[in-house]
Amino acid sequence: MDLKQLRYFVHVADLGSFVKASELLGVAQPTLSRQIRALEIDIKASLFHRTGRGVVLTAEGARFVEQARAVIHAADAALQVLHTGDNRLSGKVVCGLTPSVGSFMIPHYVRRFRKQLPQATLSIVNHLSAALHDQIKATRLDFAIFHNPPPTAGLAITPLSEEDLYLVGTRPIGRRKSSVTFRELQGLPLIMPSRLHAIRGPVELEAARLGFELNIVLEVDIMQTVFQLAAEGVAHTIATRFPLIGRHPSKGLVAQRITEPELVTHLALVTPSQRVLTPLQRAATELARTTYLELISAAN
Repeated sequence: MDLKQLRYFVHVADLGSFVKASELLGVAQPTLSRQIRALEIDIKASLFHRTGRGVVLTAEGARFVEQARAVIHAADAALQVLHTGDNRLSGKVVCGLTPSVGSFMIPHYVRRFRKQLPQATLSIVNHLSAALHDQIKATRLDFAIFHNPPPTAGLAITPLSEEDLYLVGTRPIGRRKSSVTFRELQGLPLIMPSRLHAIRGPVELEAARLGFELNIVLEVDIMQTVFQLAAEGVAHTIATRFPLIGRHPSKGLVAQRITEPELVTHLALVTPSQRVLTPLQRAATELARTTYLELISAAN
């Protein structure tokens, strides 16, 4: 049994899938499976039940996973002790932002990061919220900002804001130019992101509650392309304010806040709670938080 095997085991347990863990770790699935099997042989216990959808922990695995987390945390903390006196704020930070938040925030954050943390390097991962959640669970990110993070063991969630959802197109729908009721979306052709996108679930859930299905004519995850198609009159779309900033109304798009009910998405800063952050990681995380809050305040 070694630390690498424990890390592999915890990743598979958190993600419930050898395939997902393999992708996040950058390790071939057969190699990952062999390492987990070697761990099971070493500890003389079966850790997972295989199912059609992935894997679930056995009773022994459920008991062992918390101990494995504690060992990994202790090892990370031991390494951190070596650098407790290093306040030079040098090294690398890896953060995750959703595409919509990134388009709004990255230029400002990068400028501030380079000015305030000149000895550090920055890597920004741009993915949808579901993918960022998986990556920070797998401890591949120092922090992430994304929508609607579910309560998760090992993650600390700091709420940042609630974002209203808007109907966006070349012409207003309904009687009011600034807002539209949810029922007025019935039958309206829509361009929507895939079901992995944070706004898709709440919108479809509300439509089902009101007894109708959304008329989705296109699915596109790249918001820049979605807005381009909307500006060409292909169909309307639904979005938060982030992708609208800098594009509305310069592209001839009309944004109407959705009401009755008002739909919102919750944006949060997410950090691993079972890992000791370096002074650089703490500084970069706080800089991201303050940058976001200042930008959103200026935009209101």
